[in-house]
Amino acid sequence: MDCKKALTEAGGDFDKAVKYLREKGLAEATKRSGREAKEGIITVMSADDRSEILMVEVNCETDFVSRTDKYRDFVNDIAALLLEKGTETADKLPEEAADKVKEAISVFGENIITRKVVRFVKSDAKKSVFQSYIHLDGKAGVIAEFILEDEGSSDKPDFSEFAKNVVLQIASMSPKSVSQEDFPEEVLNEQREIFTTQAKQSGKPDNIIEKMVMGRIGKFLSENCLLKQKYVKDGDLSVEKYLRSVEELIGSTIKIERFARFKLGEE
Repeated sequence: MDCKKALTEAGGDFDKAVKYLREKGLAEATKRSGREAKEGIITVMSADDRSEILMVEVNCETDFVSRTDKYRDFVNDIAALLLEKGTETADKLPEEAADKVKEAISVFGENIITRKVVRFVKSDAKKSVFQSYIHLDGKAGVIAEFILEDEGSSDKPDFSEFAKNVVLQIASMSPKSVSQEDFPEEVLNEQREIFTTQAKQSGKPDNIIEKMVMGRIGKFLSENCLLKQKYVKDGDLSVEKYLRSVEELIGSTIKIERFARFKLGEE
């Protein structure tokens, strides 16, 4: 009906009708831009040669729209375009992708936002392996990069199972870093201040307070560093111990190089 109206407005001129529809879409996008959009889906797209991988979260207003095949196709098209253009962050979308989002706002009748984008390019062309996981039909997503000293070990079943289990661990336990060494300093400092304030309320001497804070920091790191976390499938193991056991099985060292985790609607 919009197309029919556009052709009528343009006196049957096809090019003018297209221009009319584009202008209508832009006006619709502007009108809806302030509306909250926290539904939607997260999806992952890989290059054909597996040299890079991208994860994107595209939000809409209602779960009803996000569950349609049309919306999922749109998000997959956006992911493929962002991968092709080498997009790194959601605040610097290529013009073609930004135009597709504006057109989609008119099509779906809801505000649509490309909230988050992360893209990994292999750290080592031969030894890097990517693994991904989409949870709850697009409500959460994880991508991770592993580096194996023996590149041939990536095809071994024990490693494949390990990589899948690690991304499941990340999805369920939400670590903030791979190890203590790469833990975000600002997060750690903020947590230290909180623990110090809490400890001082106990009225204990400064030397005791310092020990209390150190103990709580240690527990905090063990819960938020991937390698220190308890492995969800075997509480007697840490993720690091699980990794070491797999290294012995496949005859190669494994490094969890990096990961990214998205949860729908989170900033």
